[in-house]
Amino acid sequence: MATGHRPVLLEEAVSALALEEGSVAVDATFGGGGHARRVLEEVGSGSVIGIDRDPAAAERASDLLRDDRFSFLAGPYDEVLWEMVERGERVDAVLFDLGLSSFQIDEPGRGFSYVSEGPLDMRMDPGSGVSAAEYLNTVEVAELIETLGRYGDVPRGEARRVAREIVRRRPLATTTDLHDAVRAAVGWKERGGNPAKRVFQAVRVRVNDELEGLRRALRATERLLLPGGRLVVITFQSGEDRIVKRFIAEREGRCVCPPELPVCVCGASPVFRRGAVVRPSESEVRENPRSASARLRSATRTAEPTGDD
Repeated sequence: MATGHRPVLLEEAVSALALEEGSVAVDATFGGGGHARRVLEEVGSGSVIGIDRDPAAAERASDLLRDDRFSFLAGPYDEVLWEMVERGERVDAVLFDLGLSSFQIDEPGRGFSYVSEGPLDMRMDPGSGVSAAEYLNTVEVAELIETLGRYGDVPRGEARRVAREIVRRRPLATTTDLHDAVRAAVGWKERGGNPAKRVFQAVRVRVNDELEGLRRALRATERLLLPGGRLVVITFQSGEDRIVKRFIAEREGRCVCPPELPVCVCGASPVFRRGAVVRPSESEVRENPRSASARLRSATRTAEPTGDD
């Protein structure tokens, strides 16, 4: 397993951000800081704002704080971005690199890895919210089945078996407890690799409210970006990617009037113009297998948004 932090689609993300001298950019998922450090090289006299709710990310940002062009804001990115909007701030670029950083995966004490034993936590901010153990030890079977399907793309039959086995084995306390429950429920030969990967993903996304947080953050970004600004999002799982794809599509200003109307009356006006979808190169996937599922979507802000959300 790869260790350390390797920013995925680094140069592709920088290219899509289209940064210029003096640009103000936001790295909404600072993580290990790889993207933020590269973006600082591009903005010249501009600035970069890093955001992360993981206390360990704040520690990793400490060296960058010696550069007066960089600032760090701690907290969930949706909350921090909306606070920026409320203060009337505007920026030229916003980057999201979703999912987990290698630091989080490789630290057993965080509870994200299904290959190393640790406490069953999975919280991005270990100091707030409900841990994975608390969630799994109290959730009803029906809700857990829904969670596994919605957030981990676990097939319905498999999700049912896993959920029942988890409930039967309560209380769960460690990542090994959860992994063993998955193994007992569906074995090792399920299509698509180790089924624990999808189960761990589903529980993590649910515990951290990741998909709803992403929706809220994208709406904030719509308000935060200046016309001509760039939104770039790197996703690693289908649920995230569907949200980003739909968000951009809904804001491209396509007319939704019935075809029988002679003129447009819906007032469609584009707010974003989509860019090309980018995937990692074969060489990047060889060097960093964790990048294999990554997908980069981008959009250029074209007009001021309307409405309240």
